Amino acid sequence: MEYCISIILIAIAAELSCAAALPIFKILQLSGYKARGVFDYLKATKYDMLIRYAALMTMSFIAMVVFIGCFNAFETVRYTAVALYIILATVFIITTARRGDCKVVYTGRMIRIIVADTLLTLVLGACVAALSYFSPFWQTVTAAIGGLIPFVAIAANYIMFPFEKLNHGRYIKKAKAKLAEKSPIVIGITGSFGKTTAKNLLCGMLKEKYTVLATPGSFNTPMGICRTVNDGLADEQVLIAELGARHKGDIKELCAIVSPKYGIITAVGDMHIATFGSVDNVADTKFELAKSIGSDGFCAFNGYNARCAALFDRAVACEKTLVGGGAEGAIGYENLVIGKDGTAFELVIGGNKYAVRTALLGAHIAELVSVCAAVALKLGVTPEQIVSAVGKAEPVEHRLQLVPSRDPSIAVIDDAYNSNPVGAKNALDVLGMFGGKKIIITPGFVELGTVEKDCNTELGKHIAAVCDYAFLIGSRAQDIKSGAVDGGMNEGCISIFASLDDAVSALAEIVGDKAVLFENDLPDNIK
Repeated sequence: MEYCISIILIAIAAELSCAAALPIFKILQLSGYKARGVFDYLKATKYDMLIRYAALMTMSFIAMVVFIGCFNAFETVRYTAVALYIILATVFIITTARRGDCKVVYTGRMIRIIVADTLLTLVLGACVAALSYFSPFWQTVTAAIGGLIPFVAIAANYIMFPFEKLNHGRYIKKAKAKLAEKSPIVIGITGSFGKTTAKNLLCGMLKEKYTVLATPGSFNTPMGICRTVNDGLADEQVLIAELGARHKGDIKELCAIVSPKYGIITAVGDMHIATFGSVDNVADTKFELAKSIGSDGFCAFNGYNARCAALFDRAVACEKTLVGGGAEGAIGYENLVIGKDGTAFELVIGGNKYAVRTALLGAHIAELVSVCAAVALKLGVTPEQIVSAVGKAEPVEHRLQLVPSRDPSIAVIDDAYNSNPVGAKNALDVLGMFGGKKIIITPGFVELGTVEKDCNTELGKHIAAVCDYAFLIGSRAQDIKSGAVDGGMNEGCISIFASLDDAVSALAEIVGDKAVLFENDLPDNIK
């Protein structure tokens, strides 16, 4: 009977160990289920999470050894020592939950990985239970499970990988079959930045003539696009697919699913250099869209972005145009004016000029309107319809979005989803147009590889030129601060905070009218 109770307690301990793995599952999910993402996170946080798991293991082991050593004469020690681990593991889980570390999205894939992790942990628990039959001291091995929590979670992910690959293949096959059946005009949009705004602009333009389905939000991964097609595509005439990438070959994979006939490349920049390895690899990956379009298709390149313009000279089978290239009959813009209430410019189409006004903020808006207009015109949308659609465009959430404030003395600009140097410069230019004290709250740039430090230092210099105060967050704050000080900003106006909440709370200390720019918001797998 006592041995049965011991087995039950060890099983409970194993289940709690699985629950304690939720922080690892969260980072794994945010990293696209790639173990490398977990290790990068651990390294970036100076292995804080591993230290906490090691502390759980050490404290449990010491407590159990002392307990068994002191009460070895009592029979109950055979099945009560492991209760100490259960108590400590419960405290660990509660603590991490309060920190927000346990918030995972319970997708089908995540549930399957958790089940695999549970089974692996129970196997470890069963081994401990078998050993504890010979001596109660073997129960102390239960503590080792606490130290193995992150590695068991990663192992569970690897075990499920073959099944997930087959499962993804099933969804991809279904999406391809539906696209073949419905035969919509498919337009792919990619770029280091500007994809979502371009998607929304083009969607508005094409809705003047067609029925249109666009991938929602940032559904720009294989499964996100498949879900859009499988669950959302009905009889729409046009499908606009935002194509995201973090590794070389990602765009090619997405194009193999949707087979775009038209394409837009918005920009080539320093985004995700850490995963791409180099800017050249970024450019090659974005160009995969143009290479995937057949001879009866069309691709528009944003010539206002130098690296994107450089791609235009590469050979492709499809027809192509360089927006803003200056050639006769080309599409572009002139007389750009940016204000607090939006952006105005003249859209140039074959020598004719059309006045455009939009509530969207930023210098990049005119570029994106121009490159989207190139595709819309190709599909028979008139210039007048394009101008009308742009005038009705709503700001993209968290992308240079002017957020209504209860306090009329505070203007809030939400650019939290923007995380590239060009976009940040545009955002600071917009901030400079507002009155009052100008404040930026930012953690800087991430995943820029070898150029990350320089880009964050340069960001600091741009901040010094515009802002009265800089509220910096996280591990890159010192690089930004260094640039700001070099740019002439008073060091007393620069504050470093551990979290966004702390920075927001500090805003109350600055009195008077103020404009606040929230620039970039780190995902939870990056600190």
